[in-house]
Amino acid sequence: MSLLHGEHGEHGEHGEHGEGASGRSANDGLMAAALMRSRDAIVGTETIAPQAGQEATLEPAERLRRMDPEFRRAVLLSELLEDIAFQVEDYSPKRATARAVTVLRRKAGGGAIKHLPLARIARPEVADLGHAAPLVAAYAELRADRLAEILVQRAFLIPFVASILPLTPARAPAVIEMLETGLDIVTPVVMRVKIALGCPRPSQFSPLIQPMIAEPGHPALPSGHATQLFTVATMLAQLMDPGAAVISDSQLYRLACRIAINRTVAGVHFPADSAAGAVLGIQLGRYLMARGQGGTVGSAGFDGTAFRDADQPRDFHYGILDQMVKGGDPAAEFPADGSAVRPAPLWQSLCRRAEQEWQTRWS
Repeated sequence: MSLLHGEHGEHGEHGEHGEGASGRSANDGLMAAALMRSRDAIVGTETIAPQAGQEATLEPAERLRRMDPEFRRAVLLSELLEDIAFQVEDYSPKRATARAVTVLRRKAGGGAIKHLPLARIARPEVADLGHAAPLVAAYAELRADRLAEILVQRAFLIPFVASILPLTPARAPAVIEMLETGLDIVTPVVMRVKIALGCPRPSQFSPLIQPMIAEPGHPALPSGHATQLFTVATMLAQLMDPGAAVISDSQLYRLACRIAINRTVAGVHFPADSAAGAVLGIQLGRYLMARGQGGTVGSAGFDGTAFRDADQPRDFHYGILDQMVKGGDPAAEFPADGSAVRPAPLWQSLCRRAEQEWQTRWS
């Protein structure tokens, strides 16, 4: 599991009911010995006469439901990632890091495989990040107040969403599984962007930052936590109202902003990291739900070199998010260029069950 979100299969607190993964008991050896002895007692030396078999009758979506959760997740991730590609833009003259990375998604329709931009993320200049280091240091004043949140959010994210919406394991298992899959797909996407852009962490600019938690061993921008929470917030917003716009001051997006800001409070991320994660997360959430519900998705962009106010570093909060999604921020763009995406049949089957759970949540 990615350290970005910990063992998020436990987020809904619907683990294996006291047992290990896939229903394994606490003592596999004892169980195996008991089953062997039981078989010897009731089978004896009888010769086996195999029963006549038959062809499978279940469609792939129904077969998927019979798989163990971790293998079901692997199938869904494979289906969803097969349409995603990456385009790297180098500096001129070339540097060790890329100037920008565009996450691409496959164009709908037959014929030759073509890709369209989903989200372009351009890195800030190192000097811009350096100017923002004092802002990160100032956030340290909030560490004691947010200690519990920051520590818990290293491993668990969905419970914070479930405190806003009625998402319990007994009543919304498909919704929770849908969100967990969304969290999982963020990891390979965001890591490809991070490794290409190679942006430093705040502590690299000053020994006075002193992060309150262990600093992740990968580049900073975009923030993985921000990308995950904005992905989840967008998925839920689309589940409730397909095609809905981002409502920056809604509880879901306020939560996403708060968790992103908590990573700055902890001293491991710049506000620009969160802003980039917000753009990428919104786009991934829209992409995932378009593949599961139908509909369209457009492109978006984040330009780290424009994420500043004149010569001053810019902060990130839901007021800034509101400017970004409404076209009032030079660092972000969400053009009206939506087009259809290819359906993902297995993912669609999970999204349909999630939609049914949401529609019957009052029952």
